[in-house]
Amino acid sequence: MGWKGILGFDHGVVQAPLGPDISGPELAAAVANAGGIGLLRLPDWPAPDRVRDLIRRTRSLTERPFGAAIVLAFPHEENLRVVLEEKLAVLQVYWGEFPRERVDEAHLAGVKVLHQVGSFEEAAKAKEAGVDGIIVQGCEAGGHVIGQEGLLSLLPRVVDLVSDTDISVIAAGGIVDGCGYAAALALGAQGVCLGTRFLTTEESFAHPLYKKRLIEINCTDYTNVFGRARWPGAPQRVLKTTFYDQWKNLPEQETEENQPIIGHTIIHGVHRDIRRFAGTVPNATTTGDIDSMVMYAGQGVGLITEIIPANEVVKRLVSEAQHVIREKLL
Repeated sequence: MGWKGILGFDHGVVQAPLGPDISGPELAAAVANAGGIGLLRLPDWPAPDRVRDLIRRTRSLTERPFGAAIVLAFPHEENLRVVLEEKLAVLQVYWGEFPRERVDEAHLAGVKVLHQVGSFEEAAKAKEAGVDGIIVQGCEAGGHVIGQEGLLSLLPRVVDLVSDTDISVIAAGGIVDGCGYAAALALGAQGVCLGTRFLTTEESFAHPLYKKRLIEINCTDYTNVFGRARWPGAPQRVLKTTFYDQWKNLPEQETEENQPIIGHTIIHGVHRDIRRFAGTVPNATTTGDIDSMVMYAGQGVGLITEIIPANEVVKRLVSEAQHVIREKLL
């Protein structure tokens, strides 16, 4: 079962990379110390010095292995080079192809590769590339969602696809507790990847008001209202905030480019303006009209009722899943 560990880690619990820099050293290290797979969210622009600093800060907080995540749709070669030079335990890639030659390059550096996918076709390419694990993301997931198929139908197909390999299958999308963990294991997954649950932890670098709204609001929606100019064709699942309900029918030709500035933030050390309808969630440095900014969340958000330490999330997931499965077996 997944709590017995995958990819050399104690548990099959993966902390999803949370943008723009919400899963920083504190969160990744806390998950690693609890025996899970903590992932740093790396910048979406070339920043090798920043990446090296993030890795070293994380190592100052944990002696356990951890990983980093790259969005392939953005410039990433320089950042990837640092990940391989630093020989992290895991590299997670998403939103693009990562062919066999790149996987082989990572393996030569001793780095295992997790490829997150949203379709069966993507999973087949990841299998062909020889990755170590496939994160199967259902459309229930929060943030940018590459596929439109539900986890319940997609996951078993991918499990069957890789059944003749040693590739670990990890379920993602709407999972926040031990029941969801147990359900994923019952469908053949070896682990689970959680975003929204780790977003609402003490170590998350999300803005306090964002965390508060995640506790208060139970509903999400799948939309393309936010970040159309910067990342076109990248729909997202967001909290149904008052602001979103007012603007969810925004005309397709409207983008953040011609909108007023509603706040400011520092992302990976870089000062940035935030315009209305930008796709940047508020981190702890953000100032301005926080309630008018995008707030990503998965469909399981209604099951989250408190902000707790990240290590407690891992402990509860494992113990609850064990209890659920024992009860069913008995």
